[in-house]
Amino acid sequence: MRRTNLCTNPDKRSAILNAARARFSRYGLSKVTMDEIAADLGMSKAALYYYFATKEEMFRQVIAQERQDFVSRIESIIAHQCASSEKLGAYFAEHLTLLGTLLDLRILSTQAGDAIHPIMRALFKEFNRRETSLLEIILREGRKRKEFRLDFPAKTALFVQHVLVGLRIRFFKSIQDREFGKADIRVYKNEISYFSKIFIQGISH
Repeated sequence: MRRTNLCTNPDKRSAILNAARARFSRYGLSKVTMDEIAADLGMSKAALYYYFATKEEMFRQVIAQERQDFVSRIESIIAHQCASSEKLGAYFAEHLTLLGTLLDLRILSTQAGDAIHPIMRALFKEFNRRETSLLEIILREGRKRKEFRLDFPAKTALFVQHVLVGLRIRFFKSIQDREFGKADIRVYKNEISYFSKIFIQGISH
């Protein structure tokens, strides 16, 4: 029997990714097996391999979807008819939401395992460029409307990204080799929130 092309069965692919996401969120990439995901879906492992060659590829697709969802939400924010300062605040709020998702998926955990890093490196390199370009659009709009005092929107957007990366590095250095808890995450998110507030206040007229 001829197999159905993957593109014609997006619902099955989506169901697999949802099941995989639930597993990754609970156990992390290293402790999840293809057998477990197949069992959750009531399908054979062979059928699962029809859609995804490895669990790492499945994990990459889960993260790629989260990334695309974030980008779509930011694009929707940019399209809204509201003050640029509101859009900038919404951008930081969405960044925190994405951060929570990544922490939930354990890809930012110091104990996530080396297997994740090659998967995430290429994804996040492109994602950071996209996020920076979206932030630059908001900053340019704010400058055009004379809401923001800044001369170099592109450099400012890149600066913001560098600060966010720096806060992430500081977070991991503060917990060293131990698994982070809710209190650690709360401190981390509070720092990002505080930075966003003083940044918006600093560039606003």
